[in-house]
Amino acid sequence: MSTYLVTVIRTGNSYALRVPKQYVEDAQLTLGQKALIGLPIAKPKQDRARIQELIRQLQEINSYSYIGNPVEWQRGIRKDRPLPGRA
Repeated sequence: MSTYLVTVIRTGNSYALRVPKQYVEDAQLTLGQKALIGLPIAKPKQDRARIQELIRQLQEINSYSYIGNPVEWQRGIRKDRPLPGRA
């Protein structure tokens, strides 16, 4: 996917996106044609401290104690079959 730098401009009581000519050519747009665009939403940053705290809490309550063999457990998940020792 290509990235283009666009400019938000004011036209009367409306706003518009001013796009480079290359964008119009690459998208094969014509004058007056309507097009769908995606919003540039920033991905939220992970809260590393919160994740570490949650992992620590899981370790304290021994939440994964039923997993005897982690390798076999992961293999079971990948093959979409029941976990060893679980129904």
